[in-house]
Amino acid sequence: MSICSTCDGPLFAEKTVAVVGGGNYALTTAIEMSGIAKEVHLIVRSELRADEIYRKEYASVENIITHKPAVVTTIHGGDTLVQGIAITDPETNKETRLAVDGIFLAIGHQPNNGFLEDFVAMNDRGGEVMIDVNCTTSRPGVFAAGDITEIHGKQVIVAAGEGAKAALEAYQYLLRNR
Repeated sequence: MSICSTCDGPLFAEKTVAVVGGGNYALTTAIEMSGIAKEVHLIVRSELRADEIYRKEYASVENIITHKPAVVTTIHGGDTLVQGIAITDPETNKETRLAVDGIFLAIGHQPNNGFLEDFVAMNDRGGEVMIDVNCTTSRPGVFAAGDITEIHGKQVIVAAGEGAKAALEAYQYLLRNR
């Protein structure tokens, strides 16, 4: 199982994978994996909740097969390798088994940013904190980094680099405003 198609996607070149979720992260993962994997099964519990821009791109991809409403009920495989999943339609209780080589979990990736509403500027794509190239927010002396911001790369290494940059900028800000 994986949560990062950018990191682990190449391991599944020309294989069949499942992506679990229905939001922005799930659709971007499915779209990215559609260019790597032979086939992508998108498992959506209820409805697609992704932004329209992602829905349009997703609709144009031919090797994504969508299963909704569906939930993963069983993962089949050995000690280290996934060989398939069972999904169940919660409305009919019908179970379907899918042969997949990997699973990408793309659920629950909402930034914990409610406390920042009306404090700093946020975008309309999930309320990501808007920053400039130096991690400066709309409020002087407040810096942000990582997945809570509008940066494109939602990866630990990117967040760590942005965090270092934000810390340096905050230090410089403190020196200038003693």
